[in-house]
Amino acid sequence: MTPTTSAPPPAIAPTAFPPAGVHVGTAVPLRVRDVDTDQIIPARFCTNTERTGFADGLFADRRADDSGFVLDDPRHHGASVLVAAENFGTGSSREAAVWALAEHGIRVVLSPRFGDIFRANAWFNGLYAVTVPQSFVDAVWRAIDADPATEVRVDLADLTVTVAGIVQPFALDADTQIRLLRGQDAIGATLHHEDDVRAYETNRAPTPTTMTRFPAAAPRRARRARPAQEAPMSPEDRVHALYRRIDEGDFAGFAALFHEDAVYHRPGSPALVGRDAIEAYYRDERTVADGTHTLSRVLLCDGALAVDGAFSGHLTNGREQAHRFAEIFEFGPDGLFTRRDSFLFVLNF
Repeated sequence: MTPTTSAPPPAIAPTAFPPAGVHVGTAVPLRVRDVDTDQIIPARFCTNTERTGFADGLFADRRADDSGFVLDDPRHHGASVLVAAENFGTGSSREAAVWALAEHGIRVVLSPRFGDIFRANAWFNGLYAVTVPQSFVDAVWRAIDADPATEVRVDLADLTVTVAGIVQPFALDADTQIRLLRGQDAIGATLHHEDDVRAYETNRAPTPTTMTRFPAAAPRRARRARPAQEAPMSPEDRVHALYRRIDEGDFAGFAALFHEDAVYHRPGSPALVGRDAIEAYYRDERTVADGTHTLSRVLLCDGALAVDGAFSGHLTNGREQAHRFAEIFEFGPDGLFTRRDSFLFVLNF
């Protein structure tokens, strides 16, 4: 059968996906536990950061080793619901695992448990990663075995899955539910409140700086002049300055934000130890030619900063590059960064 989706009226804000309502489709059973993202889409297929071009790599190793792999079973041709065993989507955070499933035609995955990052990536991209009890998965498997044409009905408004007369509720946070019912991605969901955001920004009082709130005491006597140095910065201002200086190519100013013994941990590469090594890497070895960092969130807690953002630019080989990232910074009493840990949400470089 052809999968169908009924939907409410179009949303006010720009949409990224077809507005969701009820999805109905046939299903394919995957009776394999602990399917990690490297099984879903092997790393050698992750050669770009676009959302297309990954379908051929979906379960490529399993399909090569098993000519009867369930996704190639003609009885399940055109299935849009994958019914998986426990711990589906664990391992690497690669978003291409979701893109490969979606490009193959999978719109819903049912499982008793998902890898947390895979589940977040799935809902973020409009693929339903629905957590249901193992007993319900077993019942769906039995129904599919008895009749491969069995329809699975997923109602995003009522938060229910219905198969062969069995109705199973599932949980989903309200923000994600509303966003997908409107057909919005995260940016579209924000733009839905654009008028409120503009009104707030127009009417709010200016945020006082650290120096305004805590003015320095006037000196009691003249002091010897000291070498010129940067004005004190809050940790949040310092991390914004860090990305701004990277984007401007001011690597000396960027390195000055780190303690001389700072350590920088990068995914898949040896740690950089010391301010000089960090500056040398950015000046001489970094494979990014230009670009812009955009920060979504900066959170301060117990002597550390957590950053969530996105990068868009070009590599030194001329290729365009875009990815999301998260970073954790630790800093000392002087405010200088003592440690930086980076995490990327796509394979690149």
